Amino acid sequence: MFELGIYLLESGICLAGFYLAYKLLLAGDTFVARNRWYLLLITLLSLIIPLLSFSWGAESFSMLNQFTGEFEQSFQTEFIPFTDIDSKVSSFSMISLLLILYFIGVLLSLFRIVRHVFHLVKLIQANEIRICNGLKIVSVNENSSPYSFFGYVFLNPQLLPESEQEHVLLHESIHARQYHSLDLLFIELVKTVLWFNPFIYLVNRSLIEIHEYLADRECLYEGIDKVNYQKSLLRNVESQMMFALTSSFNSSLTLKRIKMIKKINTSQLAHLKIILVIPVLLISLLSFSFSESAPQFLEGNFDKFYPVEQLSFPLKQGEKIFISSGYGERIHPITKKKTFHNGMDVAAPKGTPVLSVSDGIVSKVNNQFVQGKGYGRFVIIDHQNGFSSLYSQMDSYSVKEGQKVSKGDLVGTIGTSGLTTGPHLHFELKKDGKLVNPADFFEKDLSAYQK
Repeated sequence: MFELGIYLLESGICLAGFYLAYKLLLAGDTFVARNRWYLLLITLLSLIIPLLSFSWGAESFSMLNQFTGEFEQSFQTEFIPFTDIDSKVSSFSMISLLLILYFIGVLLSLFRIVRHVFHLVKLIQANEIRICNGLKIVSVNENSSPYSFFGYVFLNPQLLPESEQEHVLLHESIHARQYHSLDLLFIELVKTVLWFNPFIYLVNRSLIEIHEYLADRECLYEGIDKVNYQKSLLRNVESQMMFALTSSFNSSLTLKRIKMIKKINTSQLAHLKIILVIPVLLISLLSFSFSESAPQFLEGNFDKFYPVEQLSFPLKQGEKIFISSGYGERIHPITKKKTFHNGMDVAAPKGTPVLSVSDGIVSKVNNQFVQGKGYGRFVIIDHQNGFSSLYSQMDSYSVKEGQKVSKGDLVGTIGTSGLTTGPHLHFELKKDGKLVNPADFFEKDLSAYQK
């Protein structure tokens, strides 16, 4: 679920950038129809951009560098005991707690939508309905201003003089014709995903403002007297809109609406300001959708592609971090038979950071794994001079396929996603397509990691 957290963070950052651009550049204009579509589009883009994946600057790597699928079968019966690791380390981590809180928020947000829709349906079924100019007028006893939901208008005839009903019905018919309820329903559904992000609530509030501006403007275009219309708004200033999914004739935006009615139309040249939003879009794409390069795998070995260097150890030294099993023949801890161990196992507490042993390009991030089988989550990185490194039994990833990494960069965290009896890193190293002993290539003495 680490990937979900990264996605939500990136989506929230995109939405924040787009919305700040809106407030700085576009919010003060009278082009409210343009602003409506801008807010809807940036909300959708904020959900999509973190899911996109592009790359440029393809680089060449040897096919001999690559690990192949045979290692998956070689690990099926690999068990490693970790008697010296604190057995009391709880699997209920902070990430798990945050994940539970997030989904509780999602469920509460969905419940809120369902409750509002259910209440509106009950009002429709329980009250008298009359048809007027294609609108279904629902007479209610609520002490609220008139509001609409798709083709239904909810109003209390006792609170609304007949002289003002024409203004109200025209206003609400515009909400219905322009599908403003569909906008609000879309935003409410996005809020179930980004309920923790304050910017989605700001987008929602701005969109409600724009809906009211659009309806007010169309009413005046239909020939309603501007002064009488403003007086109608002021007489109902105490009323409140009832539901998040509805559009209200008299919302708390009354004074802003009156100012917008009086405002002089913005010059057409102001449309050019939308060009200034393009840098925000490009920054979002470059930050969250593009990787620096995608490897192109060719036959042969490119020995001078990177300078020669030794490898750093994939884990920082720690009290409970030690090499539990080395490369080569050993007695299998379960079967008690002599077997060949393809790599090096390093015992460590769950969540311990795993680091890249050298500069390289991520060629594989395994998302198609079965919990408790094989290598579980693993990452493969291609390095200089025909080397490739494999990091398995991961709990989470911090890299993407095609991403260029530097020596010591975070690859992910230690876990128990594969076939194992405890948290550890199973590390393998290949040179020109052949397994080698990782201990022969590390730049520092490994005695500090010995049990």
